[in-house]
Amino acid sequence: MSNKLVKAGDARVEEERKSKLTKAADAHIDPAIPAERQLGPVSVANLPEISNADMAAFDPSEIQGTPAERIQQFDALLEKEGARAVRFKVRYDMVLGLILAEVNKTEIYTAQHKTFEEYADTRGVSRPRAYALMEAAPVLRILLSSIEDIPTLRPAVTQALRLVDAFKEDQETGVRLVLDRAAEMIREAAEGEAKEKARKAVEKAKAAAHAAAEKEAEERGEEFPPALEPVTEADVAAELDKRGPFGGGPITAAVIEAASVELGYTKAPEKVEPGKALADAASLLGAAYKAVAPRTVEALAKEDPEKARKLLDDTEAELRKIERRINEGRKALNKTAPAFPAPRAEDSPEGDATEAEVVEEQAGAPAKA
Repeated sequence: MSNKLVKAGDARVEEERKSKLTKAADAHIDPAIPAERQLGPVSVANLPEISNADMAAFDPSEIQGTPAERIQQFDALLEKEGARAVRFKVRYDMVLGLILAEVNKTEIYTAQHKTFEEYADTRGVSRPRAYALMEAAPVLRILLSSIEDIPTLRPAVTQALRLVDAFKEDQETGVRLVLDRAAEMIREAAEGEAKEKARKAVEKAKAAAHAAAEKEAEERGEEFPPALEPVTEADVAAELDKRGPFGGGPITAAVIEAASVELGYTKAPEKVEPGKALADAASLLGAAYKAVAPRTVEALAKEDPEKARKLLDDTEAELRKIERRINEGRKALNKTAPAFPAPRAEDSPEGDATEAEVVEEQAGAPAKA
């Protein structure tokens, strides 16, 4: 963690402290930390030492009151977690995900907001991010309690989402199995890389020694065996021993996913066939064409004109992106397999545009208001 981040966190906390001199006497108390560990107002500089169990302990259902009061308490807790997120970003993501899940499940957001997405937006969280956090939160709790067991792990929402399948099937046991296998895969990969580097180093050293001996024999007028001494496993082991221990590196989301697939928790991603993918795209666009029929739009407009207008705008925006992507695809096709020469200017009737020009113009045209 850079000193700049720590100083920035301290400055922010101090500024908030000065602006809230009238706060309640117990405003600093965090329900996730035992009373004996409470060391005054939270700041990056004087954060208490928190065990892994304390870090992972948080239950939003224990916070009682009316819907409005619960929302207010949740907001206050998140502000407090945000103040120390410089040090404990993972815990903040866990608490935020658990709170979002509780608010969504109990629908207490209706006290102040029309939709759950609107409440999430007040916390600065987009809809996709909110659902990702809710799904990842239970796994983040396990990761927090597992840090001392797997020191190379860097917990984050991305990693946690790769562990959701294992969590759903075998809870904490599944998560730990995947993490253990991921750690093994990292070590195996590092060991393989270290062996390959050692082998190349030995080969290079033996080749240099062979060339020097050959040159020396030539200068003496002696014959020298042309065969280069082969590299043995003993040579590689000796080189590895000379280089010392090698590090395994952090457990990445990609390795976690590979371990989950290997253990059978996650299905291996299917290989996309280009022909099928393009055929599916054409089929989906055909369905979209039918969906935006005037009669369908008119029926929705009678119920909710604002929603109809927004959905049409969203559809048009996606269509613009598809048009640009199709144009890029045509360029790639012409570059890869230029079947026909481009028509000369005199071959086209004056004033007629080619299909490519029409696509170009459509792709660059601004969306209609």
